Amino acid sequence: MQLKVNISLFLLGLMAVAALQAQVIYKNGAYQVKANEVVQGKFHGKALSATRMTSDYEPLPPKMEVWNDMNPKEIDRREWTLRADIGHLPHYTSSCVLDNALYNMALEESVLAIEPDSTFRTGIAWGGVWTRDVSYSIIHSLAQLHPEVSMKSLRAKVNARNRIIQDTGTGGAWPCSTDRVIWAVAAWEVYKVTGNDKWLDYIYPVIRNTVQDDMAVAYDREHRLMRGETSYMDWREQEYPQWMEPADIYSSEATVNNAVHYMAIKVLSDICRVKGLNREAEMWLRYANGLRDGINEHLWLEEQGYYAIYLYGRRFPVLSRQCDAMGSALTILSSIADETRARRITQCQVNEPFGTPCIYPNLKDQYPYHNDATWPFVQGYWMRACAKVGNEEALLHSIGALYRGAALWLSNEENYEISTGDYQLTKLNSPRQLWSVAAQAAVVTSVYFGLDYQAECLQFRPNVPKPLKGERHLTNFRYRDAVLDISLSGYGNRIKTFLLDGQETEPKLAGTLKGQHTVQIILADNAIEKMGMMMKENSYLPLTPVLKLTGNTLTWQPTEGSARYQVVRNGEVVKTLTETQVTLTEDGEYAVRGVGQDGTEGYISEPQDFYHDELVYQAENYGDPTGHYLELGRQKNISVVIPVDVPVEGNYSIDWCYSNGSGPVNTSNKCAIRLMRIGRQRMAVVMPQRGDGEWDNWGFTNKHNVHLTAGRHIVTLDFTDQTENMNYDSNNARLDYLRLIKQ
Repeated sequence: MQLKVNISLFLLGLMAVAALQAQVIYKNGAYQVKANEVVQGKFHGKALSATRMTSDYEPLPPKMEVWNDMNPKEIDRREWTLRADIGHLPHYTSSCVLDNALYNMALEESVLAIEPDSTFRTGIAWGGVWTRDVSYSIIHSLAQLHPEVSMKSLRAKVNARNRIIQDTGTGGAWPCSTDRVIWAVAAWEVYKVTGNDKWLDYIYPVIRNTVQDDMAVAYDREHRLMRGETSYMDWREQEYPQWMEPADIYSSEATVNNAVHYMAIKVLSDICRVKGLNREAEMWLRYANGLRDGINEHLWLEEQGYYAIYLYGRRFPVLSRQCDAMGSALTILSSIADETRARRITQCQVNEPFGTPCIYPNLKDQYPYHNDATWPFVQGYWMRACAKVGNEEALLHSIGALYRGAALWLSNEENYEISTGDYQLTKLNSPRQLWSVAAQAAVVTSVYFGLDYQAECLQFRPNVPKPLKGERHLTNFRYRDAVLDISLSGYGNRIKTFLLDGQETEPKLAGTLKGQHTVQIILADNAIEKMGMMMKENSYLPLTPVLKLTGNTLTWQPTEGSARYQVVRNGEVVKTLTETQVTLTEDGEYAVRGVGQDGTEGYISEPQDFYHDELVYQAENYGDPTGHYLELGRQKNISVVIPVDVPVEGNYSIDWCYSNGSGPVNTSNKCAIRLMRIGRQRMAVVMPQRGDGEWDNWGFTNKHNVHLTAGRHIVTLDFTDQTENMNYDSNNARLDYLRLIKQ
């Protein structure tokens, strides 16, 4: 009799385990995630235990030549078994075996990313430390997992002038790209994790120097926004109209980039407060709040319910109405968006079945990379933003997207094509990509356990969607001088009970805590309000018109996806038509954009100048010339002074015709920079690289709109300490002429 009872209990236990493993955590029309496997059509990625997974996934054949081997020998696409020593890292267990295995694989890949010099490798395909990659990774989870390696990696991205190094990018790195300041947020995260005062002393001057340079060279005082290329999306044609030159990209003002700058300047203010520098802290807080207000005033799209990807153009910027997942995430996580807007963003940001695309709508004339793609590290930030707002549907979609890819591919890939969810259809990719690894680990630490580091304490803001309810344990978790065993039970985003060593207390731990402790968190099993999320299939912008100006007639060819066209004068729509030509009757800067049948606006065309009043001053008449131009260098023509005679008071656009053949458009770090003075006004003039050795390739710098009275004004172009670029040895350009156009 007893034997029968034991057998019955055993069978019931097996049935309970089988039922648990068959539990569906998330599903949509493309795939489903269960407690022990991911199922996508005929493919299965199975977690056999916390240390072993198998997959039968077959990637689609690449549609284009790829730049690297997407199936390196280090990755076994059929079976993953834990081999690296992760015993020194926090140990995680739950009733969801897939959850456990993916966390352990992320820990292993983080360990394998550590180079012999104790810095982080960016991915299997990418050696070395990259500023933005390592910083976003550290913020996600690597500060808590590998604080010493994080510190050493960040130190590797500081130059001899005690500034943060900008990775190479469009037109010669900084200041066309300015997202290097994400380093500040990562460095602050390391401090919050460790409480290391020596680290704080090190990072303070680095961040201050860098922010001061950015404020001098990249800050737009009119809009209270920072200029510079979209953070991490640095492939020009992938996220900007193809007509935009590097100087145009420098002039763009992107939501994601401004969110990064806001966070960095806020960090500088927080550091000053910790150090007792209260007056300086208030100053930087005012700058940060000014950026926040500029973002909310100039980049919010009320009708769409999210922030525009960027302001762009030339003399008269316009908004691109695409949504940008990373920008949306950071505005929520940094509290740039208030609670009402944050809620709307999670409802209106577009998602697709396989994940949240980097941008939406996408570009039909471009290949998948940032375009037509999801990046898991971005998905991770969007996941955390949805957790903060409490949008469970959007949160589960993000967790599902992260779990699906890693379980089927048995590695954390850099990116994947959005429509098929396949990693071989993007232009460039790498397994074991550092920030994707960090995002996978953040599911456990940042979402389920809700670890929220502060300067003086560790707060807990757990969020466990109901389908993931159950028991969770995080042991051997180190917080400064304490070692914690943390248990978490239930579901929801409200804490019912928080116990420290058996005593009920607030859900936070003091930074001074020492020794071994237990933490028990019991969630309230609260039903999270259904907010909803925007799920759409892939969509594309109408293609961009190419204009031809003949006399006063503007013409263009019909463009794919356009049902009608908007004529834009000085940044404002002045006419909507179905024809492909228009007669100009007023001076101005003109552009045309296509509008789809559903109202989707494409990019504006390259603006065309239709002006009758233009003042030109040949540069060779005002310095030490070389033929028909002035050679600008660190020792030559370091100050150019040009008197200009303004015939009529009014608003003028001012720019310079220049060339810079110091390097290609897409790499190197030799962007030439100068400061221009007109009376009391100070403005940065940026002369990006236009092609390696292409010194006869002439174009225009960024433009400034200024108000000038009638009469003589002195225009000065100076090389100063604040205009040092990332190269230092080469800050060269050729100057042809100065141009003023009456608006």
